[in-house]
Formats: sequence, structure tokens, C-alpha cells
Amino acid sequence: MTIGELEALLDMPRASIRFYEQEGFIRPKREANNYRDYSEEDADTLRKVKLLRQLGLSLEDIRRAQRGERPLGALLAQQEAALARQRADLDWAGQVCRAMREDGVDFATLDAPRYLNRLNRPADQPGFFDLRSDAAPTVSHPWRRYFARSLDWGLCALVWSVIQLFLLRWHPDSSLFITLLESYITYGILMVLEPILLCTWGYTPGKWIFGLAVRNPEGGKLTWAQARARTWGVFVRGEGCGIPFYSLWRNYKCYRCCADGEPEAWEEGTSYTIRDTRVRRCWGFVAARAALIGLSVFLALQSLLPIHRGPLTPEEYAANVNDMMRIFGDSSPVYLDDTGHWVQDTSRGNVFLMDLDGPPPDHQLTVDEDTGLVTAVKLEVARTGAKATAAPVFQQQVAAQCFAAAQGRYNGFTWWTSGILDAIADRPFESYTLQAGNVTITQTVETRGYEASSSGVLFSLEGGTNAYYHLVFTLELEQTT
Repeated sequence: MTIGELEALLDMPRASIRFYEQEGFIRPKREANNYRDYSEEDADTLRKVKLLRQLGLSLEDIRRAQRGERPLGALLAQQEAALARQRADLDWAGQVCRAMREDGVDFATLDAPRYLNRLNRPADQPGFFDLRSDAAPTVSHPWRRYFARSLDWGLCALVWSVIQLFLLRWHPDSSLFITLLESYITYGILMVLEPILLCTWGYTPGKWIFGLAVRNPEGGKLTWAQARARTWGVFVRGEGCGIPFYSLWRNYKCYRCCADGEPEAWEEGTSYTIRDTRVRRCWGFVAARAALIGLSVFLALQSLLPIHRGPLTPEEYAANVNDMMRIFGDSSPVYLDDTGHWVQDTSRGNVFLMDLDGPPPDHQLTVDEDTGLVTAVKLEVARTGAKATAAPVFQQQVAAQCFAAAQGRYNGFTWWTSGILDAIADRPFESYTLQAGNVTITQTVETRGYEASSSGVLFSLEGGTNAYYHLVFTLELEQTT
């Protein structure tokens, strides 16, 4: 049947039918035109809900009965006892009203303590009134609220990571200043996104997982001004403006306020509700947090891949190398040009990038004449008579990362777990061949008159007179037909 037919059959407002459907009590089928088709079973379920709601049972109790989690008889007995207490309260209130009326009281001369004492003292039957029911509604679940916000914070930090790593290509060192800077940037993102979500959805991702929602006193969504004021209040009063140590004190004060059932300062003019406190919501948070951490790690690794992927032109390979040098913090005023030679950037200074005993090797590029694409990269070092020398391991790793990792089969995780960079670092003076996808990595080393040390440096014997070191490191792309 259609919703109009169901509305007439049950004498139930259409809005209520929609509401109970959203709450999961019924699940009508969808026709080809996407209209709902309500069954007799749906109608019978709604009749039951209508009856039990008119008896005063909560939606959660009705839901538990529908699932078989709690016998309906036990819930009815519980409701019957609650109604009895309410009836006792009403009878006692009626007695006090009668006494006040018989005493001829008026507002100006009302002796409130006299009658309050009677209200606060139980009558012959059980039950008495408690003004705590007049308190502003609040969610007294401080840890759920805290973890919901921590998840929202983590999502905003992820947004900043994407901007920082992929758009700005900024990989700063960890320091107190950088940590505070990134913290306030994350606060800024949160203070933009959270009001948007609150005035459109009524909750944030963290609040949604824990069944929390923020509404105005009438049950509607907040305006932009209300949502912005609430978020700013949380930042100032709840987070202590992010000031180290002071923020911990503000967190504790807010925890005590919430645990005592008092509304927080920023909740004035809003209604904060919780749908339920099921344990599975906590597991949902754990799963979401784990996914967030995993995604953050994956994106961090992905950001270290070269900016140009797939077949590379000389210009793209040089751009990869220069970008990677910036990422790993090399501030030397040089750059690699599209012929693979290191070029002095005179606008940034006059100090050339130096290795242990000389400039780093050029990246000799082999370019296909037909396609204009790089098919091989070679680094070569030859030294004679040097008292100490080291393999250009860093440049070898940069070349491997900018060429082999760019060929398409790798993502951030598979590249960093492939062990290619570790293998290059662990065998600086050995000849070897490695396979990185469709790129063959070969190193040949010839030494004479040197002795390797544990620090990865070759020291010459007998003053270096006959010392000789020659390294050829190549990355060659397999040719496809």
C-alpha cells in the first residue's frame, strides 16, 4: 500500500510514519519508480508501536522488545511501576494544591518554604517530586563526547596532511614550534568545517558514530551563527585556546562539569542529545580511529612517491629529483637540469652540493630518440688516490625513488615495503642486481687499496698512493614490445 493508504488505515500522521521508518521499525520495499510499498506486516508493526508509545514506552524500549532483547512483559511491568510513581506524585501534588487553595494563598504573600517542605517529604504512598527534572538537557557522557571530538580533530588533521604533503609538498621536521603551528592550523580547519556540518547535518562524523546530535531548543538544526558560536566556545572554554598545559586543565574542568550533569558554557541555546549508549558504538569508534591512522600512514608514504609517474621525460625526471631533494631537507643552492647535470642556483648562494670528497655524480640519462622518454639512469663515480671515499648512497636512493618508483606498479606502501632503498643502503661497496618492478637496478664496484669501515666509508691503505674506487649504478627500464 502507499503511504497515503497506510496513513488512513492507521490514523497516523505521515510525518510519524516517516519517523518510525527512519528509526528502523519498518523497512518498506521500493518499487521501480522508487516509491515505497508498505506491507501488512509494516502496518501491524506500526500499530504495535502506536499502542506502546501511547502507553509511554520509550522508542529504545520498543526497539529492544522488537529485537527480542527484552521481554515485552518485563517492559510493561517496568512501565506500570513508573506510571504508579507518577500517579503518586500527581496525587501528592493535588493534595498540596488543595491545601494551598484552602489557605487562600496569593503570589505576593506565598510562604513557599512551608509548602516546599511538604513537596519534598514523601506522602504515605511512595514517590516525591525532584526539581532535577527541570534541568537543561545535556549529555552526561564525557568520554563519549571527548572521543567523538578527537575523531573530528583527527579528520581535520588528515585534511591538513593532504594539503601539506600533496599541495604544498612540505615535510617539516618535528619541533615544538611546528607542532603548535600544525595544531592551530588543524583548529582552524575544524572551526570552519564543524559549523558547516552542525547547521546542515546536525552532527559531525565523530558525533554520528556515538549517536550524538546538536539541535536548537525546538529540535531544528542550528543556524550558521549558532553553530559558529558553539564551535568557538568549545575552542576557548573547552580547549583553552589550544595553549599547552592550560588546555589540559580546561579539559578536566569540562569533564567534571559534564560528569556532574551540568551543561557546558557553550551549550546555552542548544539541545545536545544522545541516541543510545550501545557498546557497538565504541567499537565503531575504534574501527574508525584505526582506519584514520592507517589512512594517515598510507598518505604519508604516498606523498613520498615522485610527483611525476609513469614514463618520464628528462624534464619530469629532473623535477622528480629536485622535489625529492627538497622533501628530504637538502637546502643546497643547486638543482638537476633536464640533462642530468647539477647546476648552481646563483640566486640562492654560492655553496655547491658536496659529497664526502667531491660533488655528487650527475644523473646520466638515456633517452629514447623516438619517444623522448628516459629509458635508463646511470650514476658513475671514479676516484684515485683519495684517502677516504664513500658511495653516493643518498643519490642512488633518490635516483631509484624518482625512476623505479615512478613506473606505475607501486603505491606508497608497496614501495616502502619493497626493501629497495634498504638494499641500496646496506650494500654500498658490493656489486649486485635488483629488480624493482619493470626496472633493473645494477651496481658494479671496483676497489683497490681501500679497506671498508663499519661506518660505510672506504679508507685507503698506505696513504692512498695506489687507492682506486670505481662505481657504476644503473637503473634500466625493461623494453616492452
